[in-house]
Order: sequence, then structure tokens, then C-alpha cells
Amino acid sequence: MRYKVSALIRAEVGAQASLEIAEPQRSIGPDVAVEFLRGNLRLTRTDRHILVEGILRSAVASECVRCLDVFRLPLQVRLEEVFALNPGPQLADPPYLVEPDGTIDLTHAVREHILLVQPIKPTCRPECLGLCSNCGKNLNEGPCDCGDEAIDPRLAALKALL
Repeated sequence: MRYKVSALIRAEVGAQASLEIAEPQRSIGPDVAVEFLRGNLRLTRTDRHILVEGILRSAVASECVRCLDVFRLPLQVRLEEVFALNPGPQLADPPYLVEPDGTIDLTHAVREHILLVQPIKPTCRPECLGLCSNCGKNLNEGPCDCGDEAIDPRLAALKALL
């Protein structure tokens, strides 16, 4: 996902440009594959950087932690990163650089932000019932045939109180 920014490199401090992102399904690194990537970014020239900021929308395939079904997870990513024009002594190890050919590569920045906005425990829907702990049937498809007969023998005396 390389984009030409050479016009901003030669521009005055404070100059801005708009960048429309419309990427099809693609892999962003070895662990992230997006169905699409769309949005608008604003690029601003600072004294030693190009500031990239905006909101991107995407969707990824995810696995529900309750029922283990794969589902489409929509994402909204707020991107705000700086790309150094040239690494100097003031920037010992800048995370992102403007390439010598006047382009920026948004792949790593977008990948990191997508990984950050994904929920730790994704669910296909809030009311997901999950799997039966006894037989493993997906309870979203209907009840299982297990029943509640299995009672720990150590707790059987407590059942008599109910």
C-alpha cells in the first residue's frame, strides 16, 4: 500500500493533501487479511515529518470465542502516524519513513492499527449461546439432547434441599 507524497515533500510546512483509500481484499502481513480497506486520510507537512491521519473502514474474518463459528468482523480504524522525511540524529530509529522515491508505505501502520482495534474476545453476536459444555453442540442452532441430569455425586445432597 504505497502512495506517492512527493508533492508534500517539496511543499511548505502546513501544506495538506487528501488521500482516498480504496483497497480490495488483500493480505496485510502474515497474520491479517482484510476484505476491503476504505477511507480518507489527510496528509499534513510538518517541519520534519508528514502527518497521516484519518479513519479507515475494513472487515476481517474472525472466530467467535463462544460458538467457534467464523464471522465477518467490521472494523473502524483511526490512523494517526508520522512519517519522517529523513532519518537524522534527532530520529535515531523512526518507526516510519518517507521512501527516497517520495512514497510512503502504509502497510505496517494499517496492520498495527487493525490488530489494536480487534476485540480480544470476539463474538459473532452479543446473544451468542456458545457450545454445550457436555456434547459440544452449537446452541445457536437449537438445544442439545444432554439435559441437566449429570450431577456431581458430592453435591447430590444439596439437590435434595431444592
